[in-house]
Formats: sequence, structure tokens, C-alpha cells
Amino acid sequence: RYQSSAGNVRSFCRVCGSNMPVLENGSHVIIPAGTLDDDPVVRPIVNIFVGSKAPWFEIDDTLPRFNEFPPTEFWESVATATKRGV
Repeated sequence: RYQSSAGNVRSFCRVCGSNMPVLENGSHVIIPAGTLDDDPVVRPIVNIFVGSKAPWFEIDDTLPRFNEFPPTEFWESVATATKRGV
């Protein structure tokens, strides 16, 4: 594990140096897409950090967009919808 900046930790494999999953606040896990071997089946549900995207990159979907990390209320609504099977 390496603390790259205040509040941001990155984990790497000791053998090959690949990015590894990181447990965030004990509530969810961030899994770098490059560590996956197969289709994860899950699909994106939101665009985050849109405020700092490259000006030439066009987002071509209709997912919700947030300039930074979404507020807690967004994740709570996702969790509620998931529990209901929506």
C-alpha cells in the first residue's frame, strides 16, 4: 500500500506491481479494471470526476454525471434500488 496523497491509498502486487483492489472506508472496494481477466458482468452506473475530464473526451451515454465524487445520497439511492431489484 502506498499513500499517494492525503486520503488516497493505492495498493500494488509485490510480485508484478499491478494495481490491486483497495478497501475504501470499510464500506466498498475499488477494483482497478486492468486487474480483471474476464467480463465482470456489472456495468457502469455513473460518470464521476466529469469536471476534470479531458476537454476532447465526449461522454456518449445517459448515465448521471458528477463533477466530483457523487454525494452519499446518490449511493444510498443506488443501494435502495439494488435491494428492491430495480
